[in-house]
Amino acid sequence: MNEPAASFNATSVTASDEAAPLPLSSTVIEALCRRALFVARTNIGATSPNPSVGAVVADIATGEVIASAATARGGRPHAEVLALREAGERAKGALIVTTLEPCSHFGATPPCAHTIVDAGISHLIYGSLDPDMRVAGRGLTYVAQHGVRAIRGTAGFVRDCDWLNLGHSFRVTERRPFVQVKLAVDAAGFVPRGNGKPVFITGDVARAAAHLLRARADAILVGRKTVEADDPELTCRLPGLDDRSPVRVVLASRCNVPPAAKLFANERPPVWIVCGDSSEGAAFFGRAGVRVLDIGASLAGRLNLRLAMMRLAAEGITRLLVEGGPSTARGFIDAGLADEVIIMHGAQTLDPQAGMPPFGDRGLDLVAASPQFTLFDKRKAGTDTISIYRSTAHWQN
Repeated sequence: MNEPAASFNATSVTASDEAAPLPLSSTVIEALCRRALFVARTNIGATSPNPSVGAVVADIATGEVIASAATARGGRPHAEVLALREAGERAKGALIVTTLEPCSHFGATPPCAHTIVDAGISHLIYGSLDPDMRVAGRGLTYVAQHGVRAIRGTAGFVRDCDWLNLGHSFRVTERRPFVQVKLAVDAAGFVPRGNGKPVFITGDVARAAAHLLRARADAILVGRKTVEADDPELTCRLPGLDDRSPVRVVLASRCNVPPAAKLFANERPPVWIVCGDSSEGAAFFGRAGVRVLDIGASLAGRLNLRLAMMRLAAEGITRLLVEGGPSTARGFIDAGLADEVIIMHGAQTLDPQAGMPPFGDRGLDLVAASPQFTLFDKRKAGTDTISIYRSTAHWQN
């Protein structure tokens, strides 16, 4: 999905940045920041449990891009390491732009802050601060103490980076992933009733966009009723992206998912069944490619969505795409867990008996007219329309 362009004012720096403005024009710096964001987005959904960071190394005098990289699939090596490795000796005295503060802790790899210093970088422009307590400003402190001028981007660049990194931020601060809720509705705003197989009410262009959302998620989630009604595969079937299918998660309070569902036809991508009582899950114990995550049920026998999100975050999930039916979508919205709601409006109209309201007993106004959401984008997708709403708690137009 489109993101607004970042903007940068070369003289707009943090209080600690009292040196002269950078020798590059604000237009050039803005372009470098946009490139860092673009590069970061290429690996969204492929770097869990780490965030997908973008790093651009550029000549400090001319703005020539020397190297750029995103965090590698699987989360390592980090973007800064890859970009600096590509830049080689030309990194000395250069500028590096990153979408997230460089890490400062020793883990499976040395800290990126150390790598930046060792490479001879002279200037750093960064977007988000890292809320991970192992970093939390220490990366910036380290590079500044070793002669690197660290400059934070303007509000536009920071805003875009913060949104990009929400999954990482939520995982370390709220112990939950970033959640996108996606629904497809007909021209009258109703979702189709399942009849044992998926019912498509949008065209090829919109469905391709939906599959791209899957490729950019760490996990995709539906409820048990969706499995029973639609028997979906929940895979990414875009050419060249079949290996980007996310973990498939099913919410089933009693673990009573049909064992013969298409979800279980293949061992990969794996299927995780989140339940509150696993006593009915004997068919899945020890089954290849299937995990049962018992989080305990409430007194009413229902799943606590926040506990479910905590469990997924503990398993490394940072970005979750919810494709469940009306009750599942409504549950996430009512729980305050929907960070982005994507509505795909089909051009056709269902038979009145074939459709139902998208959010239980509520229509699209639950989101469209709510002060908790703001319309971020609306675009055509062939003959269909895609509307994207973002939570006002984390995004302001």
